[in-house]
Amino acid sequence: MEHLLKIKEIVGRFAKLRREIVWILIGQALGFVGGFIGIKVLTNIMGPDGYGQLALGLTIAGLFNAYVYGPLANVVARFFVVCRERGELHVYFLILKKFHKILAVVVLVLTFLVSGVAGLFLGREWALIILLSSLYGVVNGINASYLSLQSAIRQRKIVALHQGADVWLRIGLSIILLLLFSKSGYFALLGYLLGTFIVTVSQGFFALKNKEIQSNWYGVAIDAEKESSCSREFTGYAASFMVFAVFASISMYADRWILQGLFGVGVVGIYAAIYQIAASPVNMFFSMVNQLAVPIVFERAGAMTSVSQAENSAKLVHLTVFLSTVVMALTILILYFGGEALVKIITNAVFAQYHNLLWILVLGLSLFNIGQLLALKGLYCNSPKIYFWPKGIQAVSLLAAGYLLTSCYGLTGMAWALCLSSAIYVGAVLAVNSRLKVEFVDCLEPL
Repeated sequence: MEHLLKIKEIVGRFAKLRREIVWILIGQALGFVGGFIGIKVLTNIMGPDGYGQLALGLTIAGLFNAYVYGPLANVVARFFVVCRERGELHVYFLILKKFHKILAVVVLVLTFLVSGVAGLFLGREWALIILLSSLYGVVNGINASYLSLQSAIRQRKIVALHQGADVWLRIGLSIILLLLFSKSGYFALLGYLLGTFIVTVSQGFFALKNKEIQSNWYGVAIDAEKESSCSREFTGYAASFMVFAVFASISMYADRWILQGLFGVGVVGIYAAIYQIAASPVNMFFSMVNQLAVPIVFERAGAMTSVSQAENSAKLVHLTVFLSTVVMALTILILYFGGEALVKIITNAVFAQYHNLLWILVLGLSLFNIGQLLALKGLYCNSPKIYFWPKGIQAVSLLAAGYLLTSCYGLTGMAWALCLSSAIYVGAVLAVNSRLKVEFVDCLEPL
């Protein structure tokens, strides 16, 4: 009888997991198709120069994610389970809402100041690009927190539909504005801003329909000491990611600015288009992996008070890394032989001349994301700061190799610089993980 109950429990868990996987696949497929259509239409409407402006503008929005909203989204994802386990979800929501309000005020004030200065020295066009990119960064950051929250409670359907809608609305509104007005990058950025704003409003509406969130969202006044203690815990966890942002901003955006400095905005546009094609399958796959596996890893880890919690979470991470490596190896092999045809279909003849970059970029991006999965070990142990040196080494190696190899070999050199820095990152993370020990309540044992 006990065995039958256990089998039923396993079957029930598998059925639930299967439904979650289906919704994750739907969300990623919607984003994947919408992203490719966006690349095709936008590259043809805007050309290399306009697309280069859009790419550079999105790096500005990306900085907000790296330095401000990315760390906060990591707090949302990690501490939902911890605070639920402690019975402190009302404290969790109170603090997170305060953080978002303060950040929004500070960021918006700085945005208008910087845009005004840019208008005086760089002209109206770049002032608008900076302003719209920054506003998009703020809205996208709030949206990221909602996604992290709904992923943490495993609302896969809501996450999937909003992810798909975000891509289609951003691309669709950008195309409409470009056709109605001009082919400048700031109209495309305005489309991105409006599309993500609509999705963020919808995210908030659906989040508050969840009974667990709703019952804790409008919490009563809490003890000042408890609020202060949780705030310190949250900021301590986020602080490591804010330090990492220095390196993340280099590893994510240095390539475009190096190319801008060496060759100009047109080359940036070509590189950015092929990079997006390469990133689409990689991001889709690893986004699915993260949405599916990371909440379960954190659930298994819980508050990390026992050896079994550490062992169970470690096993899932190892399995995830192995399967991800196999899938990405097959993807690289396919793109090595079929990359030229794919780039021609998605862009045009101007961009397709550089199709050889595609599989190299996929290799580099895959290695980096595998390193990120391996770094989950430190995250579920609540020790993200141990990856300071791996991330620093990766960023510095990309900056140095990127400039040197690009100077000698052009766009191909930049692609290989990404591969080199990503391989170094994987090695550095493995080295750090091998020395990581976890302190439990009653014992001290290595994972």
